[in-house]
Amino acid sequence: MATSAPAFGVPPTVRELLCGAAPYGDSAHRDLRAYLGFVFPNLLVDDVRALHANVGGSWAMVEFLRGLWTATSRMVDKRREVTRVDCRAFQASLLCAWTELGRLLDARPAHDIELDWSYGHEDPLDNLRDRLTVLLSMLGDYRAQRVLRELLWRYARHAKASEGMLELYSAAFGCGLEEGAASCRTFPGTHLLDVTGPWREAGEACIEEAALLARGRIRETVQQAIADRKTQPSLREMMATARAKKEAPEPELAAAPEVPEGPGLVILASVSHLPGAARDGDVKVTANVASTPRGEYAPFAGKRWPLVSVGDLAAAREILMSEFPYAEDIIDAVLRDLVGRPYVHVRPVLLVGPPGSGKTRLARRLAEVLGLGCQVYGCAGVADSTFLSTSRQWSTGRASVPLQLLKRLGLASGLIVLDELDKAGTGTTNGSLLDGLLPLLTDDARRFFDTYVESAVDLSGVSYIATANDVTALRRSHPALCDRFRIFTMPAPRREDLPVLLRGVVAEIRAGRGLDAYWMPDLDGEEAALIEEHFQKGGSVRLVRRLVEAVVAGREALAIRN
Repeated sequence: MATSAPAFGVPPTVRELLCGAAPYGDSAHRDLRAYLGFVFPNLLVDDVRALHANVGGSWAMVEFLRGLWTATSRMVDKRREVTRVDCRAFQASLLCAWTELGRLLDARPAHDIELDWSYGHEDPLDNLRDRLTVLLSMLGDYRAQRVLRELLWRYARHAKASEGMLELYSAAFGCGLEEGAASCRTFPGTHLLDVTGPWREAGEACIEEAALLARGRIRETVQQAIADRKTQPSLREMMATARAKKEAPEPELAAAPEVPEGPGLVILASVSHLPGAARDGDVKVTANVASTPRGEYAPFAGKRWPLVSVGDLAAAREILMSEFPYAEDIIDAVLRDLVGRPYVHVRPVLLVGPPGSGKTRLARRLAEVLGLGCQVYGCAGVADSTFLSTSRQWSTGRASVPLQLLKRLGLASGLIVLDELDKAGTGTTNGSLLDGLLPLLTDDARRFFDTYVESAVDLSGVSYIATANDVTALRRSHPALCDRFRIFTMPAPRREDLPVLLRGVVAEIRAGRGLDAYWMPDLDGEEAALIEEHFQKGGSVRLVRRLVEAVVAGREALAIRN
């Protein structure tokens, strides 16, 4: 450890730390003290009012920075050797500061942060949080190491070639290859972990191997092009062939191929009324043409797109009942309507229940088991009618959400989950989502007029499942909308349903992390019993998920220590 390093200097940037640089003074507390003194010089003279102005008028942030400055000063100002107890106390202070700073900064809108990044403006407080993440990772905190992977990718996406782009991408790739596992390698002469070093080496080896493969393919492509060039006919031979084709009689046109049997719909009849040159059904459109409504929907127009056929309903019921045994009435009501139908279409359903009862999860699983592509649309706070499309005369024009879903799926069937419908805005200044949904829930969906493509489109293959905590106000303000839904009360999971619920929650977490059952097995008896102690009758699915995540986090902590 460089104890002779000056108390104040220019510390390395977060990008340099991620690229492999050691902290200033070869210690976390010296690096953090140098950074605070460099970025917030008012801390040196304890000028509280000037510091208050520099942090945007937040007294909470002023007290936070002063507390962090005090913690680093205690470590640097000690006249005796820093003990292990001092280091552990300082690490605990850093962890608390990291958590509190994240809480304060996350209260800002996400688009403000992304806008600053896109224009290259780094906020000192965001930079401080990133530095704390790196320093805690070097001190061995597994929670910070889990966040470090996302931090690497964020810096890599915004890096230039001269700003360590190769090192950042290599470390990010290597972290994925190593599944986020940190090695025990330390910086020379220190006790700090070199977390990104092994990741960077593994990523560089992977990138180098991929570059060799790409170079070989480019060489083969060039050699094949040269060989093809040599086999091409001469100009005289090409002219003779063209003359012979011109003089030969035209062959009879072959009959158009038959459309395969099966249920299907023509979603959009034509785009010929829109300005542009793209033809209906033309899939070979250039980038400039595809940026217009006509070019964007030309491959979709005039074609018969397939509907999802009804599969084995008994097997679907068995799968859903194994995951939601407490929602038997809802499952049976939905599947009963599909008996004898040629294709899957769920009549509008509104699931009402308290927060965390699993309404959205059940809606998604219904779509997945029935083979429908799913789009969850959050209605909370929506105060306009952009769900129904926006005219192309505006620069932000876009098609309706159902039409976008069908184009993305390449099918005429899909399911939209209208999440938290009761929290949608009731104003009509910019249109109303609640009023606009009415034609989509009836037979009028067969001829819904989309203002973006300026034509009627057939959205009758789209199914809708809405969720709400309470429909009392919705019945009073929009009774016509409630009449178009079949309203079911979502029951809460019972204690006897907990084993089934635990398997489903663990499977979702496993799928979200891209793992299999070998790396994340189901909960054992002791873990399930621990969760059951905190589970009351009528418990929340969201509570169960938090408990399972806590148990999984405990597993990971024990695995790192072992």
